[in-house]
Amino acid sequence: MAMGALTEGTDFPVGANAEERLWRYLQYPYYLGLFAQRVVRAHGISKHVKEKLCHAVLQINMHLDQGQEPGPGLFSLSAWLSEHKCLTREDYLGLRRGLIWLPRLTDSYIEDLEVVLPACEGIFRDTRIQRDESIELILMILTAKEAIGAQGRDIFDHLMGLNTLNRSLKREVCQIVVHNPIPFPRGEFEHPLETSAQEQDRLSIRFLPGNVRRRAVIWLSRLGRDPDELLKRLLKPNTVRGYGGDQVASGALDLLDEKWDDIDEDGRLALLRKAADLPDTAVRKRAYILGEKYLGLEFLKQSLDDKAKSLREWARERLDRREAGEIPTAEELKAELAEDLDDDEQWQVRVDRRKIALELVQHELEGYHSSSLKSDPLKLMMLCVTVATISCAASAPLEYIAEELLEHFGWAIDFKPLS
Repeated sequence: MAMGALTEGTDFPVGANAEERLWRYLQYPYYLGLFAQRVVRAHGISKHVKEKLCHAVLQINMHLDQGQEPGPGLFSLSAWLSEHKCLTREDYLGLRRGLIWLPRLTDSYIEDLEVVLPACEGIFRDTRIQRDESIELILMILTAKEAIGAQGRDIFDHLMGLNTLNRSLKREVCQIVVHNPIPFPRGEFEHPLETSAQEQDRLSIRFLPGNVRRRAVIWLSRLGRDPDELLKRLLKPNTVRGYGGDQVASGALDLLDEKWDDIDEDGRLALLRKAADLPDTAVRKRAYILGEKYLGLEFLKQSLDDKAKSLREWARERLDRREAGEIPTAEELKAELAEDLDDDEQWQVRVDRRKIALELVQHELEGYHSSSLKSDPLKLMMLCVTVATISCAASAPLEYIAEELLEHFGWAIDFKPLS
């Protein structure tokens, strides 16, 4: 079984003396974790053996050597111990340290919700964990993308629904999530347990998932915060700055959607207009969709005057479809509003990159004239190479840049040889 766990999950070398190497490998936490995951799923192995192995893999994280990686299965082993009423405070401490020392840029530690959620339930129920320790661990779990992948929102919803965590604690977590893209800024977060400078450095570069920050706005309202106060504050420009601020504003729009019938007509229209005037294009786009859902095409038509050309083009196309009889149902608009912001973010990134590329090209064009370029092929070639380099670095299509050159010089440049 140990041989199978290592040969399937790692680059363990089989061949001569493989058995001897096997036991050497199992002294390392990473390989022991792979083996333990296989053991807890196996039939015919006693509960006692499984329990000892789970404890060992989790608790060995308290004694990792420099450069050692924790064993995988942090959540599945915790879930097994919880299911069999064997989870201890030492296991919580091992899980905490394992989360801190997760290797970066890997997906080999990611586990399914079916083990992550029971593990969370057990940790917060069975390990005599204190309030400040609970808050810290929740934030560690949510920022441990190497262990949870893209499941942060589902985990967050589950944690906010746990009866073992009181409302005050949940509100404090939500408050941190909404206002801090990095929940453990270096030298600012007071850890409840001893945390080395190296560990603080690792934690200080971990971001909360954007969709978790968006969801936290809804949960703040559900946990007792005044929704009207939240909406007025979070839909004010520059209230939440930095990474994920657009997600928080989108969370405020989700809250406006949820509380629409509870807000007077003037109030909700004022909030919608605030949202449609925010600096984030993706948020304004969502505000126009929400306005279309409740106020119809009259509100959507305002997007034709939006400051972003890309959004004006989107609005024109959308309105053309409406005039052609393509009217979405309430359910379709609801689904569109519920979509993750990721696609919109990527769309906005492309727009921003094109804008940067265009500014760089315009700077390069200063001092150039059509006549001088036509009479100097070498200068023309150098300009083409420069423009192509800018286009590549900014991920902006050459065709887009060529349009600017056409407008500037009145003639086209063929970039195909440089593509």
